[in-house]
Amino acid sequence: MTDLTLIVTAHDETVVSGPTMLAADAAIAAARAAGVTVQPIIVLDKATPDTTAYFTQPRFDHWERRVFAEGDLGRVRNAVVPDTDGRYVAFLDADDLLSENWLAAGVAALDAAHERGERAIAHPELNLVFDGTRTVIVNIPDDSPLFTPYYLYLRHYYDSLLLAPREAHLEIPYVSRDVPNGLSYQDFQFTIETFDAGWRHLVVADTVIFKRRRDFSLVTESNARRSVVRALPAMAIDRVRQLSRSRAR
Repeated sequence: MTDLTLIVTAHDETVVSGPTMLAADAAIAAARAAGVTVQPIIVLDKATPDTTAYFTQPRFDHWERRVFAEGDLGRVRNAVVPDTDGRYVAFLDADDLLSENWLAAGVAALDAAHERGERAIAHPELNLVFDGTRTVIVNIPDDSPLFTPYYLYLRHYYDSLLLAPREAHLEIPYVSRDVPNGLSYQDFQFTIETFDAGWRHLVVADTVIFKRRRDFSLVTESNARRSVVRALPAMAIDRVRQLSRSRAR
């Protein structure tokens, strides 16, 4: 089995993906130099003709390609993960970037967690939002004194571009979004459900995901419609406190 599968998901991106793919290839090279075997996959999900033409260039022939028509972050992840070889799976959107050390450091962190007998999911230390705005988001690990599960009533701690064991995605598939009816934030719900199932959420020091701000995205659409996460038993007032480091031990 391969150590890691990196999945780049493309919908309507073309030349903006040039820096994304350069960063992805650099991170893959760094991971391989550290002894990590990597399966790179480009997922074309309901891709426009221009996007399909861009990603089927010979310059990307060292990547495997998968074609889907889900048009949904959660459903396409559910569809592609069973068709991967990696013990771990990392995701990257085709207009974002990742630090060169993210894959190697993320795998090392999850291997160390496994050695401690922990089921864990890894997040980068920083999310840097760029292109029309400049925002730095610091991710909080579940063993930090700044972490409280009650914060999950208000905001999500993490971004969707995580690195996790393939097992986590097979055990807890993503729900479908229903933005017209105000239900969204599939990655937020995945975080809550994995906490409830005893998964730890780690932050890997000195790693960064660079998030390109878009005028229209699933997040902006969901925010505009005041979408919420589905009602979950784990978020009941008498249970939410269990979504903490002590539960994951």
